Amino acid sequence: TNGGLCCRQQFYIDFRLIGWNDWIIAPAGYYGNYCEGSCPAFLAGVPGSASSFHTAVVNQYRMRGMSPGSVNSCCIPTKLSTMSMLYFDDEYNIVKRDVPNM
Repeated sequence: TNGGLCCRQQFYIDFRLIGWNDWIIAPAGYYGNYCEGSCPAFLAGVPGSASSFHTAVVNQYRMRGMSPGSVNSCCIPTKLSTMSMLYFDDEYNIVKRDVPNM
């Protein structure tokens, strides 16, 4: 961290490690960096932002006791990108979707 303040940490999300490789075809994972460190109110940004797919994926790691080790939320990203995914839907059709805010 940056003197204990919130800063970005590089983190590779591997869908296999959270058991999602049975429905996600591609990509096998992505760099879904996260924030770590304390986040004073003046750095916290606007509260009430909607949860993203990225947040859900990182939380899957946390619930299983895997890295990233920080359980507490802190600063949020200022910019997110769209990621293309291929996956099986409930009827085993292959679907291509552009997932926003990754």
